[in-house]
Amino acid sequence: FYPGARRSKPMVTFLVLVSVLLIVQILNATLFLMKNYSTEGMILVNAVTLSLVSLVCVCEITIFSHRFRTVLKTLGAINQVSTESQVKRIVWITVTGNLFFFTRAFIETIFAVMLIVYWHKYGSVAEVFSHKLWDSYILLKHWSEVAILALMLYILQSRFTTNMDGSGDAAADGGKNGYQTVPDSEPNNEGLPYQTVAT
Repeated sequence: FYPGARRSKPMVTFLVLVSVLLIVQILNATLFLMKNYSTEGMILVNAVTLSLVSLVCVCEITIFSHRFRTVLKTLGAINQVSTESQVKRIVWITVTGNLFFFTRAFIETIFAVMLIVYWHKYGSVAEVFSHKLWDSYILLKHWSEVAILALMLYILQSRFTTNMDGSGDAAADGGKNGYQTVPDSEPNNEGLPYQTVAT
């Protein structure tokens, strides 16, 4: 991160990922409807796709989180304002998001491997859906979504306060949200406000 560096925009990256995912899903549905492969093949393609997308999300979240924290720290240093609470919130969002997507990538990869193994061993993947791990897969998949929503809501509503030297509040010695109060009068060379003298 340095001035003049060419950086990709988050929205552009998001639109590219969504477009690629949409194309893969349309192609997958088209091949299924044209009977190029069965339902099992379609499920396998979805599992592999979701696994790869989850890994890409982990990488992108980490990259953009680092950029946001760098920008916040730079702005805080320029304005002499503490941005520690915002940085902490971004770190927690990054950790939570990465944990969610890494879990999804892991379970989708295990599911895809199980499909391939059963296909080569039995010539069908029907037994996968009656396996006891199938119920665990479904429960972990959907409860992880509930967990990530609850954690994100908690993080966004939490206040990450920091303690300054000798005070219990980040904004104790000046103004709101850590900003210092600006005097109404212009300071003189000694750093003190000018006093109006009556004549």
